[in-house]
Amino acid sequence: MNESSNNAYSLRTGEESPWNNSINKRQPVVEKFIPIKIIPTESDDFLHISLQSPAKKQKVNKNKILTLDKKPTNRIRSQSSGGSTNYNLERYHHHYRHHHSHYPRHEEQRQQAQQPAQPLDQCDMRLFIIRHGERVDRYFGSNWFMSAFDQFGQYRPYHMNLPPDLPHRLNPYFWALDTPLTRDGLNAAENVGRVLEMNKYQPSYVYSSPAMRCIFTTYQILKGLGLERKLSIRIEPGLLELGAARFGMHIFLKSIDWYNYGINVDLSYQPIMSTVPSVEREDEYYVRSKYVVREIEQRHENGESSLDNILIVAHATSPDTLTWDLVGRQPNVYDLFALSLNIGYLQMVITERKKQNKLWSLTQIPLQSATIKWV
Repeated sequence: MNESSNNAYSLRTGEESPWNNSINKRQPVVEKFIPIKIIPTESDDFLHISLQSPAKKQKVNKNKILTLDKKPTNRIRSQSSGGSTNYNLERYHHHYRHHHSHYPRHEEQRQQAQQPAQPLDQCDMRLFIIRHGERVDRYFGSNWFMSAFDQFGQYRPYHMNLPPDLPHRLNPYFWALDTPLTRDGLNAAENVGRVLEMNKYQPSYVYSSPAMRCIFTTYQILKGLGLERKLSIRIEPGLLELGAARFGMHIFLKSIDWYNYGINVDLSYQPIMSTVPSVEREDEYYVRSKYVVREIEQRHENGESSLDNILIVAHATSPDTLTWDLVGRQPNVYDLFALSLNIGYLQMVITERKKQNKLWSLTQIPLQSATIKWV
């Protein structure tokens, strides 16, 4: 770098000439002296410069720092061919402050980011309403028990899909009216519990219809959750399906019978309905289901936790009859039988109640499993 008069400097650089198409080779590098302009700073020890080639009219940015063999001096007036300008640091700071004063939103955004997020309208109660698992009588026929018990009344499963063990009954014909689950149904119900546990949806309370298929399903779900010894099952007769008590309530095992069999049943639970009518119309069944689910909601109104997950295991029509009043739907009185045919085993519906307005809505929580089917 050479110093010329009037504090002007020139930089020697190499520039390639254009291509020579005749010989298809590059021309030798031509050395040129390019005038540069010095911008004074607080100290002249290090200067960042920008070069512009007169031939190409294109700026060449040099990232490295050039060092002048020149002692630091006071601020000087830079000169160029187009005239002279004074570099005023105070004017630059004034321009910076004036420019950024037009953009106060940056400060507002920073203050908003520091403020705590407002709480969302979360739910304070969630109902998991699920149908029972696969029935033995639908798999083997209604007379399955005649080959499954010997002359002494001992249970002898003759097929691998029959349940491994069953509680004792005085009247063997009650097996045709109150059927258990198949082995596949037991395993599938346990898988549902594993899915709920994997997704951190552990129930706080558990309700079940007194039907044997429902109680076995409830126990297997709790087993998959690892809560079969911690949560007691509340047997609620009001959850029975339409026509289930046409032969009377005595066909179902009592709570003490299940407790003696080894199922963790809440013996202190006072049922909402101790019995259901033996003859009942569809509209009456909807009203009964409404009363039961509203009573369950009322009993857990002032729960100890901020969110109560309540598991209800019942029948094929229960996902509709237990939720129509909660979500504001009309009851399917004339299509109830057709509806029950479209509900598969272990199909589930989930309803949530908002904490602020206490309104219910159906939801589909994405559970990581294909075991659970949505209604």
